Amino acid sequence: MKSGGGTYAVGNFKICPDPALPSFKDRYDVLYPLREYGFTRPRCREIIVAAGLPVPPKSACFFCPAMRQIEIVRLAQVDPDLYKLSIEMEAIYRGGKHFRGDSFWTVKGKRKDTGEVYVFECVAPTIEAARYQFRVAYDDTVRPYRYTLGAYPAVPGLGRSFAWKDIEAPIPAPTVGFKSP
Repeated sequence: MKSGGGTYAVGNFKICPDPALPSFKDRYDVLYPLREYGFTRPRCREIIVAAGLPVPPKSACFFCPAMRQIEIVRLAQVDPDLYKLSIEMEAIYRGGKHFRGDSFWTVKGKRKDTGEVYVFECVAPTIEAARYQFRVAYDDTVRPYRYTLGAYPAVPGLGRSFAWKDIEAPIPAPTVGFKSP
């Protein structure tokens, strides 16, 4: 759950594009009973430890876009088969029709006088080059600029700002027959 008390699904989530249907927020009551009773992550951890139980790891799919790099490295160590499957899944994505390449950029320009937002997509080696292409396309190359720009690179991995293949996660050798001292 996000710290603001909401859920990722409640934000700007559009479950159905039909404007005649009620929004996600209006159709569902999202409840957090543990939080309502004053429980926090640290408090839950204390109760679990006090009961003599192991603290469970963060729950997520093995290929969760919200995983941090350290979690991916741990996956490689704990479950090499799932790690390899993740690499293969990403390779399929990167080789498929939806991957636009590592040099693909989306530039969003907000016109300062009207507030209108324009989205421009291009192939460029750097963020500066992508912004420049926007300015040329929208005849905005002379200061003071008419647009405020934001530039965003292509997503290299499924939902991530990095590609799994770029993480150095050595897969440990099998430990069959290994005895600790």
